[in-house]
Amino acid sequence: VSPDMRIQAIIIAFCFGALLEALAGFGTPVAITVVMLMALGFKPVKAATVALVANTAPVAFGALATPIVTLATVSSGASNDPGLTVDTLGSMVGRQTPILAVIVPLVLVLIVDGRRGARQAWLPAIVCGLAFGLAQFVAANYISVPLADIVASLVSAAAVVVLLRVWTPSEVLTADSSEARVPAGAGARAG
Repeated sequence: VSPDMRIQAIIIAFCFGALLEALAGFGTPVAITVVMLMALGFKPVKAATVALVANTAPVAFGALATPIVTLATVSSGASNDPGLTVDTLGSMVGRQTPILAVIVPLVLVLIVDGRRGARQAWLPAIVCGLAFGLAQFVAANYISVPLADIVASLVSAAAVVVLLRVWTPSEVLTADSSEARVPAGAGARAG
């Protein structure tokens, strides 16, 4: 989709990692996305850091909402409150975690390339975070709690891909030279 390492971190660690978290959970997204990022040229510690931070927003709905299903089961056993169901607890979580999801892609860009990189790649990070947060909120509150991260990850990945059809960063951060910048047009032709 893009030779830019910042955008690769957003799409692989955040969007694809969220999809893996939604489907499998239990450490699978971190293990898989770290290896993918390393194959693209990320240093091992940076790849692990990016993957772990990216997994913070989708983990509440991990493995088809296993944490929320477990919470509902335990809560209903401890209390007779009829409001402690998967749907009500999931919608409450779906009102809180989208706030975190909006800023996580921007934090990933900061980890990958610092403030200068964030100034150049803030737009896809914000688009991804807003799309993910909005989709997660809608899915958790109106569609299905177990499908919240699946819907959110697919919507956010699609939003970034659509954005990249019409926008490119001013300089592309490549794996070959993470300190040297390549003008946007040259990076696309070289890759």
